[in-house]
Amino acid sequence: MKADRRRILSLGASAVVAAVAAPLAASPASAASPQIIELGLLPGTTGSAATDVNEFGVVVGHSFTPNGPGQYSRAFRWENGVMADLGSLGGPIVAANGINNKGWIVGSSNLTSGSNIHHAFLWRPGLGMVDIGPAGTHSVARDVNDSGVVVGYYSDPELGIRGFRWKNGVLTMIENAAVPPDPEWRKFLPTQINNSGLIAGDNQEQAARWVNGTVTVVGQPGATSGGVNAAGDVTVSGDFAPYGSYVWRADGTTVALQVPVGTDRVSPTGINDLGKAVGIANTGDIAVSRAVYWSETGVVHRLPSLVSGGQSGAMRLNNRSQVVGWAHAADGTYRAVLWQPTS
Repeated sequence: MKADRRRILSLGASAVVAAVAAPLAASPASAASPQIIELGLLPGTTGSAATDVNEFGVVVGHSFTPNGPGQYSRAFRWENGVMADLGSLGGPIVAANGINNKGWIVGSSNLTSGSNIHHAFLWRPGLGMVDIGPAGTHSVARDVNDSGVVVGYYSDPELGIRGFRWKNGVLTMIENAAVPPDPEWRKFLPTQINNSGLIAGDNQEQAARWVNGTVTVVGQPGATSGGVNAAGDVTVSGDFAPYGSYVWRADGTTVALQVPVGTDRVSPTGINDLGKAVGIANTGDIAVSRAVYWSETGVVHRLPSLVSGGQSGAMRLNNRSQVVGWAHAADGTYRAVLWQPTS
């Protein structure tokens, strides 16, 4: 299943970055260019990528060596120029995916060196990292809200990949109970949760919202969800031609997201409470990958790279319009970056 493959790949330390650089024509729209800040590396690693940022500008992500034998990855927390290692659940492959405004961080870690089993973790200031995944199976935590509710997915021995919701030590499966009993039709895989408990995710490769056990899917099939804001607006990526992507508003209306010149599709990954979104623009063969930013009306703007022509991707943003992601460095490797508004 496409949605399952997308999430299984997120276990890899460098899965959020592409591989090849290529030039890109200017965007049809222009805006005051933000400042791009390189966040650095943890010791022993050669690349890094940022995945989330909270309202206080605290950034999380992972710092890694290339995929392959001996791969090494560590989850990081970055604040005011200082990058700190979050530790692990025992193994060398760790990645952070989300952070809330209390500084709680979620992600995944393998349990021992060479182990293919990754478990979801929750890291809290002063308490460190704890395992919150089901025993004996893969799990990944994707996001955590300010109430401490964690969402993610795990591999059920009988049902395959399944979404979960974790709160106060209790993990429950998330499903679409309103559809026929076929387990595949009931599958709901979360991507992000807001502070009211609304969860954005995918149900049968359709972008969907989960609210108190009720799942609502977007009208267009063949689309996957990205970020969600406080209002319940969800960013949606069209996975099949003509690859139209949009913001699916809580009232059921949609806002089309422009595609910049030189690319043919966009994947929005985050949205803030003002309706501004971020994501990645690319071509069909992923030869071009560029970080982009959309206004609340869907007008696209390019985000600057670290080097001319370098690849980049934007993952999340906060209500201060601070954006995090990754970008090519001068040596051809990737760096976690923060795009900071200049005005």
